[in-house]
Amino acid sequence: MKKIVLFGSVLSLAYASSFMAPVHSAAGSKAPIVSSVKQGIITGASVERTQEGKLIIRWNSDRDLGAAKVYWSTSPDGGWKELARTYIHYHGYVTTDPNPGSRVYFKIKGGSGSTITVAERKLPLKGTINFRDLGGYRTADGHTVKWGKLYRSDELAALTESDIAYLIKTGLKTDLDYRTSNEVKQKPDPVIEGVTYVLNSVFEDSGDSDNSGQPVDFKALLAGEPGELAIKVNRDMVAAPDAFKQLFELILDPANAAVLQHCTAGKDRTGLGSALVLLALGVPEETVIEDYLLSNKYREQLTKATLEAMLKRNVINVNDKSFEGMKALLEVRREYIEAAIEEMKNSYGSVDSYLEKGLGLTAEKRAKLKKLYLK
Repeated sequence: MKKIVLFGSVLSLAYASSFMAPVHSAAGSKAPIVSSVKQGIITGASVERTQEGKLIIRWNSDRDLGAAKVYWSTSPDGGWKELARTYIHYHGYVTTDPNPGSRVYFKIKGGSGSTITVAERKLPLKGTINFRDLGGYRTADGHTVKWGKLYRSDELAALTESDIAYLIKTGLKTDLDYRTSNEVKQKPDPVIEGVTYVLNSVFEDSGDSDNSGQPVDFKALLAGEPGELAIKVNRDMVAAPDAFKQLFELILDPANAAVLQHCTAGKDRTGLGSALVLLALGVPEETVIEDYLLSNKYREQLTKATLEAMLKRNVINVNDKSFEGMKALLEVRREYIEAAIEEMKNSYGSVDSYLEKGLGLTAEKRAKLKKLYLK
């Protein structure tokens, strides 16, 4: 338990010190006339925001579906406005933000009648780097996780006024904070109108030993093999799941949605909580792991800057295990979440059994969960 306590403190202290064809843009050349094909489906889509603020909408289909229409809305459930007419074989479209300052969803409709709804995975907030929507993932039985209902993030203390206004427009209702009370005191969440704050600590507070202003001996803490501590912590979180039981109690009440779960970095405690939700909804393990690993993409620059700062202050050293150990701590790796999943299977026989017996998610509750968050 001591190492679990230290893990949260270490992170807080450290941060303080497939294939896609070319997309078609509004300014692109005129598309050739092609005949519409009345079979097939759009199999996937994504939206990425460029540094200039353009939105790149990409899609894949199992065949050429002919003409395509792109729609947008501030709700994933309706109110669609036509944005563009293009062709499926372009595999994408580039646009300016049709409604700056608000969450925007897109619907792509192919000539076969097949449609898909998509939005930015990472929300364009200035005060966070890892605020993500869990929507859009497909389940093993062909359903899709609803957009705009389940969010995950890093700490929120630096949210700007425009960020808060943006989040209010999303319909966010519940802020579930996995941090310890000591972490919260150092960087409290801002008050967001209409949002209920719930402190739901995964780790115990470290008392007066690690948040008392005394320096942490990182080299001693990271003396083991790189990643060893994170693997142990993931196993321990599975074995002591009270915070995740509360997570499911909250999301099973529709009045609490949309729900945000977050910690300090939005990758470890939040990473496991998000994985559990996706697994409970029937999302395949490999897709769950891919979502877990996205934290590396969005945190890459911060990880690099943190390591450089710690090297300059001689907190860690490239000539011993402290550098690789800290790098492993700042990142997420496949073996971390796989260790958690393995612990579920070893202790309960299967992930499904862990969800039911370890977290109290009965068949009836799981069916309700799917009804609330799948389409």
